[in-house]
Amino acid sequence: MMNAKRSKRISGGAGWTFNAAEEPSAQKRASGPKIIRLRMEKRKGKPTTILYDMEGVPDLKALAKALKHLVSAGGTTKNEKIEIQGEHRERFRVYLSDEGYEVKG
Repeated sequence: MMNAKRSKRISGGAGWTFNAAEEPSAQKRASGPKIIRLRMEKRKGKPTTILYDMEGVPDLKALAKALKHLVSAGGTTKNEKIEIQGEHRERFRVYLSDEGYEVKG
């Protein structure tokens, strides 16, 4: 027998789902502050953009995939960091700010 109360699930692009039965503000309060730090390093003479100290990021791999797709570059996730090939700090700042993250560095 099916439950009379149904909730509508809506999935978003960056790996999140919204359950219509839940209040959106409750989800934001539960997640806490969303802070990401950026820096650029040279590896073998080539620039690499590194995102680290990511507080409040629910899915690291989904965020890395979205960022790589944004700038059409390769990258990886390891040791709780995202490394993207190339110098993309300015573009990442704009994108992450639009997604609701506080970007430092």
